Amino acid sequence: MKSTKKKRRDNPELKERLAELEETLVQRGIHLNYDLLEAAGLKLKDGICQIRGEYHLFIDRRKSIADKIEILQDYLEHPLSDDIPQN
Repeated sequence: MKSTKKKRRDNPELKERLAELEETLVQRGIHLNYDLLEAAGLKLKDGICQIRGEYHLFIDRRKSIADKIEILQDYLEHPLSDDIPQN
C-alpha cells in the first residue's frame, strides 16, 4: 500500500531568508546546530549555550522553516546575555 502522505514543498523565499539568517549568525561567531532535540521521549527546547568559550545555538531539526526563521531572528535581535549556560 502506498503512503498517502503529501510531500511538503518549502517556499524558496523562506529558504533564502533562512540561509541569510544562518550566515549572519555564523558571522557573529555562533555555531548553529540542527538536531533532534529529544531525550527519553521528551522534546527539549531550542536554546543557546556556551561550550569551551564558543556559543552554540541548538534548534530542533523537525521545526518548520518559518519557525526556524523566527528563532534565528529572535537570537539575532537580542544581544547575548551573561546568564547563558556554560559547559
